[in-house]
Amino acid sequence: MRVVIAGAGMAGRRLITRLAADRHDVVAIDLNRDVCEMVSAKLGVPAISGNATDVATLEEAEIGRTDVAVGMMRQSADNLAFCLLAKSAGAKRIITRMANPKYVHAYKQAGVTTVIDVVGLFLDQLVLEIERPEIYEVASFGAGAGTIIRITIQENSHVVGKTIQQISADRRYPRNCLIVGLFRSGERLIIPAGGELVRAGDQLVLSTLTETAKDVAQFFETRRGISSLFAGKKGTTTPPDVTQTQVELDTALEESEKPGQDTVE
Repeated sequence: MRVVIAGAGMAGRRLITRLAADRHDVVAIDLNRDVCEMVSAKLGVPAISGNATDVATLEEAEIGRTDVAVGMMRQSADNLAFCLLAKSAGAKRIITRMANPKYVHAYKQAGVTTVIDVVGLFLDQLVLEIERPEIYEVASFGAGAGTIIRITIQENSHVVGKTIQQISADRRYPRNCLIVGLFRSGERLIIPAGGELVRAGDQLVLSTLTETAKDVAQFFETRRGISSLFAGKKGTTTPPDVTQTQVELDTALEESEKPGQDTVE
């Protein structure tokens, strides 16, 4: 695949390195001549010293026969101009990073195929790490809108002892979430079909929206409700339409059973 990358800064060079390692036909463009010489010498990639918003420079890079044009420059206005010229020259796909969200509509008008919101993606990941350190992010996709996370099921989680199908049918189960894998220590990764029982200590691999990852984690961390106290007793069944009690009621029950406290009749 032929890829023209406008901007050989730190992020641009990392992208160039990855693509070159995968044997893609990469051409870099950057204003800094020293950077271009370094890219050519160390990465073995043709690098053109020039302005990626100048038609003559893009003609030298043969932008018209490129499969993918990528804007990696620091300024959004420069990336926008590059994308417009790449589009008019006939580039098949155009990708750009977006530092300023005010440019998102302009990028779409310019015919950009994919806009990567670098700052937004970074902030989503940072907030997730700060607020939910127990969530391990495996990967992200859809320009950061989607994420694949791994959650370890605790012993007091309400999903313990339930099948994947029962969990998915729970009315509180986040609708924008798919259980795509189950890993149990000492066993292989399971691609769940629905009938697998979830045990304490299992790791679930989930695909969800980045913005709802915290809600997904909250669902799986919710403790067993009062109804679970009667589970397994002879002659006792739990009505299927009874919603399990949340953490607050569990706490109230524990407090009421402490010695020296009155129990409300």
